[in-house]
Amino acid sequence: MKKIFFVFIFLSLAGLFLYFFIQFLPTHFGRSAKESFIIAKDISEKDLAVRLEKEGFVRSQQAFEQAIKSKNLQGKTQPGGYYISKSMSVFEIAEILALHPVQKWVTLPEGLRKEEAAEILQKELGWDDPQTQLFLDNSKEGYIFPETYLLDIGWTGKDIAARLSGQFDEEFAVLAKGYDNRLSSEEAVVLASLVQREARGAEEMSLIAGIISNRLDIGMKLDIDSSLQYQAGSPEDWWPKISSADKSAESPYNTYLNKGLPLASICNPGREALQAALFPEKNSYFYYLHDAEGNIHCAKTYEEHLANVNKYLR
Repeated sequence: MKKIFFVFIFLSLAGLFLYFFIQFLPTHFGRSAKESFIIAKDISEKDLAVRLEKEGFVRSQQAFEQAIKSKNLQGKTQPGGYYISKSMSVFEIAEILALHPVQKWVTLPEGLRKEEAAEILQKELGWDDPQTQLFLDNSKEGYIFPETYLLDIGWTGKDIAARLSGQFDEEFAVLAKGYDNRLSSEEAVVLASLVQREARGAEEMSLIAGIISNRLDIGMKLDIDSSLQYQAGSPEDWWPKISSADKSAESPYNTYLNKGLPLASICNPGREALQAALFPEKNSYFYYLHDAEGNIHCAKTYEEHLANVNKYLR
C-alpha cells in the first residue's frame, strides 16, 4: 500500500512537472512566420500577458509572467513594435518584448521648434549627431506635425522627417477644407505657429488668431514676444525670457520692428492652432495680455490695453 502511495505521488509530481514544462514550449511546433506585434503605450505587463495568451503566442499568461520573472525582466517590456513568432518559446518572446523593439512610440508635443523635436527623436531612437542633423536638414519649421508616432528604429533622420511632414500634409488638407484663402497656406501655418506659442490653452486660440488677423488687416505691427524668443533661442534655452535689447535686434522674426508675419514659422503647431489660424474668431480686439494666473484680457484700443496692463500686470 505504501509503495502504491509513493508511485502515485511520483506520477502526480511528474505529471505536474510535465504540465508546467509544456506551458513554456512554443504554441506552434515547426516553422511559423514572424508577425508584427504592437504594444500600446499604456498597457500593463499583466494585460500584455493576457493578450499574448489570447492571440496564441504563449500557452498561458502565467507562463509569460514567470518567464519575465526568471529572466529578471519585470517592468522592462517596452511599448513599441516587435516581430515575434508562435514557434518561439515563451522565454524567447519575453526577451524580445523587453530588449529588442523594431519600432518605438515617440510623442512630439505641440509648440516645439524643430531642434526640440530632434532632441526627443535622438533620445528615443538612439540617434547619433549626424543622424539628428540629417533630420534637421530635411525638416521645415512648422511642418513637423505634433503627434504620437510609432517609428521604425532603422529609419534614417531623412525618413523620419518625411514621415512627420507627410502627416502634416494629411492633417492640414482635412483642416483646410472650406478655407477662403485670406492668407496663403504658408502664411496660415506661420500664423498658427504664433497662436500656438501665444495661447495658454486651446480655448483661446481662435480668439488670439482673430486679434492677430485684425492687426495684419490694418498693417499694424504684431509685437509678439514669442517670435522674439524664437530669434533669441539657443541650445541652452530654446525659449528664453526676452529683454529690451531683443526688441531692437534686427531680425526677420522681430515683430516689434517689422510689420506683418515673421519670415517663417516659429514652432510646429498642432490641430487646434492650425484650425484657429485657418478660421479665426471674428472680433474687434487689437490687444491682449495674460495676467499672473494665466487669464487672458483683451482690449479694442491702446488706452484700454494700458488700463489692463496697470490693472493686471502692475
